[in-house]
Amino acid sequence: MITYIIKLVLCSAVFIFTYKLLLEKEKMHGFNRGYLLLSLLLSFVIPLITFHYTTPTLPISGDEILPTNLINNNNIIQEVSTIEKTDYTLLVLPILYGLISTFFLVRFIINLYKILAKTRNSKKIPFINSQIVLSDEALSPHSFLNYLFVNNQEYLSGGIEKEILLHEYAHIQQRHSYDILLVEILQIVCWFNPTLFMYKKAIQLNHEFLADEAVINTYPNVASYQYLLIEKASKSNTYNLSSSFNYLITKQRLIMMTKSKSPQKALFKQLTIIPVLSIAVFAFSTISLAQEKPSSTQKAKEIVVPSTQDGVSQALLDEYEQIVNSKKNKKGIPLIFKITDAERKRLETIYLSMSKAQQAKQRVTFVPNLPPFPKTVPTQEQIEAWKNDKIYGVWIDDKRVNNAVLNQYKNTDFAHEFVSKLEKNAINYGKHYYQINLMTNEGYEKYYKEETTGENRYYMSVFVGIKPRKMIKKS
Repeated sequence: MITYIIKLVLCSAVFIFTYKLLLEKEKMHGFNRGYLLLSLLLSFVIPLITFHYTTPTLPISGDEILPTNLINNNNIIQEVSTIEKTDYTLLVLPILYGLISTFFLVRFIINLYKILAKTRNSKKIPFINSQIVLSDEALSPHSFLNYLFVNNQEYLSGGIEKEILLHEYAHIQQRHSYDILLVEILQIVCWFNPTLFMYKKAIQLNHEFLADEAVINTYPNVASYQYLLIEKASKSNTYNLSSSFNYLITKQRLIMMTKSKSPQKALFKQLTIIPVLSIAVFAFSTISLAQEKPSSTQKAKEIVVPSTQDGVSQALLDEYEQIVNSKKNKKGIPLIFKITDAERKRLETIYLSMSKAQQAKQRVTFVPNLPPFPKTVPTQEQIEAWKNDKIYGVWIDDKRVNNAVLNQYKNTDFAHEFVSKLEKNAINYGKHYYQINLMTNEGYEKYYKEETTGENRYYMSVFVGIKPRKMIKKS
């Protein structure tokens, strides 16, 4: 939600500043109105757009090992806390949002009520396709929805010029009130977006340009109309939702009336909206990457245990069972560590000659050894950090060494490192808190050769029920 709000604010800011810089001062008011309304709505929609892209699934190679621990850049395992803490921010923010939204909602309802109450309590007379509301209040002419509000005495005495009535009727005819209502409703929900206030002012100014244009098309005497606007701008007693004369924007209106229109320049600026829209969609939408289902050639390698189709004889199955049963404890669980090397080799030979069905019935099983660890060279910064014997215990090629021994090594002298965090019940907990296991280049070559070319190709494991209990003693 926070991401959406940030994108919403930034997207609307891009659109409104584009309008201020390129479009507002151009005499193309119909286009500008469409841009303001459309861009305002798009700023809410674009952050919701998601583009889905499918990428091929990479096969898992035999040398890849899926990690079971989270390790940061310093290879220190991070613990995930399970303690839940109350975040009071999550309680306060919704309350604050609700209070401010309620304020804007109440303000909107009050303004709407005042205007509609005046239409009920005042005399109304038909005017073209609208109604003139004759009010006893001292106010300047303004309009809302299908109503044109004027001072009763001033209207009956003929003090309201036909140009002014036509100006306000233009607001009614072009349905400008709906634009203002849209912004007001959006402000109730998204009051935290400062660009909505900019949008409201820009839309109101654009409305005045459009109404002025309608008057000048009917009464071409621009100078006379300008003097009339200056006179009317000094009066103001209207409501937030209505279209009315405003002294602060009168100057901009006067300048716009005398401005010449350049079709070529207007077209160029209109076309610049296309790249702006494209950039906004690219920057503020969401890109979702999904992996396609792997094909038959992309399937991850499965653990395959050799077997035979016909299996072994009952005599060999009995021999296998006899060896396993002789190593069981009181609970009936085979203890692998009691199996001698000769017995283990015999069990392995028989097991790999069994059929799949025969293997599935055995409690002592053999699975392929995991691939050797890949080379991972630590950084020199890590080597320097590991010299601290208050935090780290160091093993090199399976031998415990003094941390100061690391002064004799460079980071490139090592081909693999593994960092583990000590539990509180560990023997050395308190002496150090992390155990560093390092392999030198020579040690790694020896280890790699043993894992790939030696006899240690299978692990012997014990199944309790349907789940493996432990895996020890390599073959």
